[in-house]
Amino acid sequence: MRKIQLLDSSLYEDKKTLKKLSYWFKLMNKPNGWHYDLDHLWILKELKKHKIKPGDTILDAGAGQGILQYFLCSKGYNVISLDFSPRLIPEKTKGIFKIHGDGNSKINYSHDYMEVISYGDGFNGGTLQKRSVLEKLKKFELIKAPQYIIRTLNQIRSNVLCFYQKTFKSNKNFGSIKYIRAPFHEIPIDSNSIDAVVSVSAIEHSDIELFDKNLSELLRILIPKAPLLISTSASTEKENFFHIKSSGWCFSLNFLQKHIKPESIQFDVSKTEKSLLNSKLFYDRLDPYYYKDPDAFCFKKKINFFPYLPIGLNVTK
Repeated sequence: MRKIQLLDSSLYEDKKTLKKLSYWFKLMNKPNGWHYDLDHLWILKELKKHKIKPGDTILDAGAGQGILQYFLCSKGYNVISLDFSPRLIPEKTKGIFKIHGDGNSKINYSHDYMEVISYGDGFNGGTLQKRSVLEKLKKFELIKAPQYIIRTLNQIRSNVLCFYQKTFKSNKNFGSIKYIRAPFHEIPIDSNSIDAVVSVSAIEHSDIELFDKNLSELLRILIPKAPLLISTSASTEKENFFHIKSSGWCFSLNFLQKHIKPESIQFDVSKTEKSLLNSKLFYDRLDPYYYKDPDAFCFKKKINFFPYLPIGLNVTK
C-alpha cells in the first residue's frame, strides 16, 4: 500500500493521545511546531493500524531530539534514533530513559542543515535551535523580555515534571533508545530487521536529489509488510520550493506522485486549510516559539495563509 494524504484537524479527535504528547513536549521542554501535533497523531494512528506492538523495534529517522522517540519508548517500543547531525544525550533523559549508542560519531557526509541547527545540551536540554530565528529575535527588543520569561517558565515547568517522572513514575515498562549518526541514504543497519520506520518533518531537510535513495534505504531495513511513515511538507503549488525560514523543501503533489507512486491520494488543499483555520484547538495549541516571532506566518495567531501544509507518506514494504 502506498498512500499520501494531507493532515488536517480531524486528527485532533484523539484527545487521549494529544494529552500524552503534551506531557512529553512539556517534560522535554520542546517547542511544539505548528504542525507537530498532526504529524505525531497521524504517525501514532498509522502504527496502531499496522499493529506495531510494544517490544517491536522502530527506527525514528531524523529524530534529532524530537519527542516522538521518547513517547514511543515510554509506550514500550525499542527505538533506534537516527540523525545525521551530531547529538548529545539530553541531561533530562537520564534517570528516565535507557539511551545508548553514539550520536556524536564522525561520518563521511555533510549537509547545510547541520549548520542551521544545534543539538546541544544547554538551556533547553538539547532543543533544536534555529539560528536564523534567534538572530532575528535579537533585533526585536520589545519581544526579547517576554520571550526570555516564557523560556524561563517553561524550563521551570520542565524541571518539575522531570523530578516527578524520575521520582514517582515507574519506567519499568519503557523500551530503550539507541543513538545512531548517519544520513538516510547510508543506514548502518541490516536489511529486513526493523518493524517500522517513522520520520517527523525530517526528509525535507535532506538532499532532494537523493529522495529516491532515501526511500529505498529506509524500506531496505524494514521487515516485509512493515510500514514506512513519513510526515513532511507539501507545496500547494505545482512545483517544489525551498522554504528558507525552515530550511526545508516543500514537495509538490506531482513530485510525490512521481516518487511515491501512490495507490491512494488525499490532497484537497482548500479543505485542509479550512479545517485548520476553523479549528479552535489548532489556535490554542500554537506554541509561543512561533506566534511571538514577527516573521512567522502565525504571528499573534493571525493567519491569512499557510506557507506549506503537513502531509503523510505511508509506504508498506
